[in-house]
Amino acid sequence: MTRLARLTEQGFIDRIARLARRAGPARGGLGAVLGIGDDAAVLSPSGRLQSLLTTDLLAEGIHFRSAWAPGLLLGRKTLTASLSDIAAMGGVPCSFVLSVGFPRRTDPAYALQLASGVASQARRFGVDLVGGDTCAARSLFLNVALLGLVEPGREVRRSGARSGDGLYVTGRLGASAAGLRLLEAGERLGRTSGARAAAIRAHLDPEPRVIAGRLLGLTRLAAAMIDLSDGLALDLTRLCAASGAGAVVEQEAIPVAPQAVAVLGARAAARAALTGGEDYELLFTARAEHHGHVRRLARRMQLPLSRIGQIVARRRGIVVLTRSGRYHPIGDLGTGFRHFPADA
Repeated sequence: MTRLARLTEQGFIDRIARLARRAGPARGGLGAVLGIGDDAAVLSPSGRLQSLLTTDLLAEGIHFRSAWAPGLLLGRKTLTASLSDIAAMGGVPCSFVLSVGFPRRTDPAYALQLASGVASQARRFGVDLVGGDTCAARSLFLNVALLGLVEPGREVRRSGARSGDGLYVTGRLGASAAGLRLLEAGERLGRTSGARAAAIRAHLDPEPRVIAGRLLGLTRLAAAMIDLSDGLALDLTRLCAASGAGAVVEQEAIPVAPQAVAVLGARAAARAALTGGEDYELLFTARAEHHGHVRRLARRMQLPLSRIGQIVARRRGIVVLTRSGRYHPIGDLGTGFRHFPADA
């Protein structure tokens, strides 16, 4: 008998359904009238709000290695990727479906840990698991499709930046890239401590900025926004392309995670903050006259919102002002994660 056969497909579905069951009524206007158990979920829409829909696919060997990613943390990260997308739009996450492809050799204990991780993240952010699918696969993959809500006209798009806007980032960057470097070198969570353990956890269990994204949208401080899943250099390029704008980034102003400095050294950590992916922080622009409001919001949330540059005219391109005082095209300093060679 294969290892996963002891759990069975229905056993996995029943377990994750129990783990993710909500104790109270769904919030917002897109609650689940009928969730797991039928051929489709039934959701209750609201005429006062607009729906957001995002999906993320995580594949073994591309986004993670199950040998170094505990099932609980992989489950949490699976939902984090989509939560971060809703945050970047200024919305409220509401309900999701989860599809998983399991190799037949999968340890049932690992599958249940993964289910527990998804469920704990769902409970933490108040979202309903309303369905999904499972199948046998040659390698492990997970896919989430997440629905969110936002007030009409309040969604924050990538296309809203204009010349003169300040360029900001939440939190600190580079820790995830440092953690990945340690994992690739053979270090594991639970067998290290201090800054090295913190860097590994930053990669395996990143924090989606759901509250920050929501407040930046509600207050209309964010003119354009994108989450940093593939790295500052690449995601800024995407934001500027959508807005038809250029940007000047001050390398000295980029907030580098102390864990990255401790693991990689100052110079390599600065590079990781610029080109490393999977920090899941938010990159946004704000009008020049709103700088004081952004600072006050940062104090209110007790979360750094660092001004790292400025949006400029498209003809000036996207450049980095280095510590040496020279301007370099951002592509000369490296790019973020690309699934395909020409991916932008």
